[in-house]
Amino acid sequence: MTTLGIRPFAVADTEPVVALWHEAGLTRPWNDPYRDIERKLAVQPELFLVATSEERVCGSVMAGYDGHRGWLYYLAVDPAHRGSGVGRRLVREAEERLSAMGCPKIQLMVRPENSRARGFYEALGYEEFDTWATGKRLIADEPHPPRP
Repeated sequence: MTTLGIRPFAVADTEPVVALWHEAGLTRPWNDPYRDIERKLAVQPELFLVATSEERVCGSVMAGYDGHRGWLYYLAVDPAHRGSGVGRRLVREAEERLSAMGCPKIQLMVRPENSRARGFYEALGYEEFDTWATGKRLIADEPHPPRP
């Protein structure tokens, strides 16, 4: 039995986390995951968490708080660790950190076709509500140069 650790993201986690996001289907062509990491490290980096097993990254979550509500992003768990509580532990740790900041509520977005994620969040007490989610890109991500 291995021990699960949860800690803040470190720069050395970049490649394993990006690979995890790709494997989990969280990346999109218009969002450069490397730039998303760089941006998060500039704003509330203590809310970017990784789960580790035997010193290897096996999960991630990004959280943010804008003074009105908290948000969760990039929750991903390595397929070999799914169903073992890694995702629940990451969400709980993010919730605790947001709560300690005075955050009164948390929201997140799940693509409608992702029934597995929807069921996961419902089991954790997250409730679906109707809203029109919109967005506007202020800075376009150019393709990131390949990593060596």
